[in-house]
Amino acid sequence: MLPASNDLFVHAATLEQLQANFWDPRDPMVNEDGLGNPYFSPYMVFWAAMAKFTGLGTFVVLRLGAIVNLVLFLTGFGAFVGTLTGNRKAPVFSLAAVFFLWGTGFLYWSGFISFPSLIASIAYPSTFAVGMGLWLWAWLSRLINETGGSVSRVALTLTIAAGGSLVVLSHQFTAVGVCLYAGLYVARHHRRLSRTTLIFFAVIVAAVLASILLWPWFNLLSSTGGVDGFNAVHKSLYTDLVKRYSLLLVATPVLVYRLAKDKADPLVLTVLFCLAVFVYGGVSGNYFLARIFPPVALLSQIAVGIAVAQWLGRGRKQIQRLYATAACLGILAGVVFQSGFVNLLAPGSYPAALDETFGSRMTKGDYRWLTEHADPGDSVMTTNWDARAMAPGYGIFTVMTAWPDPFLGDVEQQRRADSLEFFRHSTDPRRRAELMTKYDAQWVIVVDKNIAVLGDDPQFAWVGERPDTGVREENTDRGRQQLFEFVGG
Repeated sequence: MLPASNDLFVHAATLEQLQANFWDPRDPMVNEDGLGNPYFSPYMVFWAAMAKFTGLGTFVVLRLGAIVNLVLFLTGFGAFVGTLTGNRKAPVFSLAAVFFLWGTGFLYWSGFISFPSLIASIAYPSTFAVGMGLWLWAWLSRLINETGGSVSRVALTLTIAAGGSLVVLSHQFTAVGVCLYAGLYVARHHRRLSRTTLIFFAVIVAAVLASILLWPWFNLLSSTGGVDGFNAVHKSLYTDLVKRYSLLLVATPVLVYRLAKDKADPLVLTVLFCLAVFVYGGVSGNYFLARIFPPVALLSQIAVGIAVAQWLGRGRKQIQRLYATAACLGILAGVVFQSGFVNLLAPGSYPAALDETFGSRMTKGDYRWLTEHADPGDSVMTTNWDARAMAPGYGIFTVMTAWPDPFLGDVEQQRRADSLEFFRHSTDPRRRAELMTKYDAQWVIVVDKNIAVLGDDPQFAWVGERPDTGVREENTDRGRQQLFEFVGG
């Protein structure tokens, strides 16, 4: 089973809507037109088609996606590290650094390839984009270093063009880092570029731009909303910096060493540029720019892994051996700091004392209980986080979105305002009925301590409660979720 984290359900919701109406899907979270939403990426369209034509369930194809992504990431990682060094141990040390060399606390965020994050997000578009991006970097190196206009180079060019299009359309945050490193790598080796190679690059760029303009499910250039919601979500990535990123400082000597040897090292320049953008985001309040940080971590960690593989042994300067030893100790410490991944694999088995010290996350369980009452396409009025995050994964909409969705524009803000109004004690029952009708909502989910908001209103009939199915990540301080049906006056 895949760890049932919040994001898993929005990706499941995307597959549900594509299966329900492939060419004109509804929004994954709310009952609005979905065209224009970047959730409908090539990655999700492919797996939706797979589910639709094979009859496999949504969560089954997500597990298949997880297997594909794992293979893509591991092979791409090895191929990319192989372009940087011929040391056979380097991919192993680099992978250990990528998984564990973060901070002094648990790191869990889609697109950030800590070990817990990879476990949780293995089926996500972000992981697909990272794996494909690593392969693109490896293929780019091969394209530049090979000469002539052979059939293999033509095939390689078309492969890079297709892969680049997939990355740009599947996860835009990852695409920024992939494109930046690729551009700096090309610039670093500009003297090797023949006229044929320049033509190949022109084909690649043209193909990627064409895919952006022609992809039928959304257009990246037509966002109707702002980034305020994204800023709120990502602000936490600028807090507790020591707990999140402090071990990455181990990479500083290696990055300085690499830059001293090669002032145009694309790995180091990518790290510096992305780090500058990250800092600017924190200073300016554009917190969504925190999503530029993964290339900073990934490339720094790879640099550490390569250095350890090369310097941990005989024949090296003492300072190099000392650094390699210190870096290994840092990675081992990171294993402890990220040990909360145990709760993702076996919820409730991570010792409470360690959880309090380092942190962890548990899975959220499933939400099949709601499908015993509601049908796909129904809408639920609720402000409960778990309900908003999980119900759409089963094809059931919520009036209020779980995540910010700039592509809904003002509609999202109105839905949020109306949902909050619905649950105010001062709201007139007639107004509540109007809001249910406005959004064609058939159901209401509240927790025990909020049931009073419905009072003895005969318009709502109690139906059931979310069952306790074992240890899971759920806040039950205010009681369990209760389902009411809107039966009218």
